[in-house]
Amino acid sequence: MPQNKRQHHRAPANYEVVFYWENAGRVQTTRARARDTSESGMRVETTLAIEPQTELCIEVPRYGSAFEATVRYCVPDGAVFRVGLQFSGDSRRRPDALAPDIDYYEVLQLSSNAEPETIHRVYRIMATRFHPDNPDSGDRERFLLMTEAYQVLSNPERRAQYDLIRGTERRRPLPLFQARAFVDEKEGEVNRRLGVLCLLYAQRRRNPDHPTITLMDLEEVMSIPREYLEFTLWYLRQKHYVEMNSGADFSLTAAGVDFIEEHTPAQDILRRLLIGAGTSPLYEAAASPRSGTSCVQ
Repeated sequence: MPQNKRQHHRAPANYEVVFYWENAGRVQTTRARARDTSESGMRVETTLAIEPQTELCIEVPRYGSAFEATVRYCVPDGAVFRVGLQFSGDSRRRPDALAPDIDYYEVLQLSSNAEPETIHRVYRIMATRFHPDNPDSGDRERFLLMTEAYQVLSNPERRAQYDLIRGTERRRPLPLFQARAFVDEKEGEVNRRLGVLCLLYAQRRRNPDHPTITLMDLEEVMSIPREYLEFTLWYLRQKHYVEMNSGADFSLTAAGVDFIEEHTPAQDILRRLLIGAGTSPLYEAAASPRSGTSCVQ
């Protein structure tokens, strides 16, 4: 008897998810690890058996997303259970539903225009350095993230889809700029300066051949009124942290790089931008607070 072929491509995964469901009038929760995903569902491993047909709310902390699914099967596999989930109703997964906040190009320290040969070469070098078996520089979490990035960027079809999603995501306001810390009068202005510097730092690290960001892009990403940003940019230009080219695009100066790397922002919401700048001395510094001033003043 011929076997039915899967209708959707299944991509390998390795990240934590959190389940919530109702049982006898009480809400239960457990953690699991995603092993592969498709447009219609995902397979996870968990230490707790869950009855088939159970309806779950699933949170993906790493990607900042949540959706609903139904348990289709739950079978023991050694010390864990393999659970098959089908995305349900309005939560049925779109191609960008689990798009990561972390940029795959930045993870591998690549330009978005990198050739396939460059992607292969860079991954081999970094994988050797961060492989868990390396006693000197092994880093399991970083290695898994790099492998995830490589699996997407080395596949022409998946890379094209990811580039489309990535471009769409970058036109949306970043939620962290909706926080009160960017809205308050005095404190908001100080944080807006840091936010602009962090974005320009990330852009220069990500694409050294095109390190500029337009005022319109800053407006869209930060969701902050132009008159506020014009004052912020005027101040940063006077301090020589930012410069404007003939096309009225903004970029970070060497003085701006020095300032950001010396004064790593203490706020968690701004550290996310610095971590997004890619693997660099700043990436390492963002993992732990530094002493010293954390404001542009």
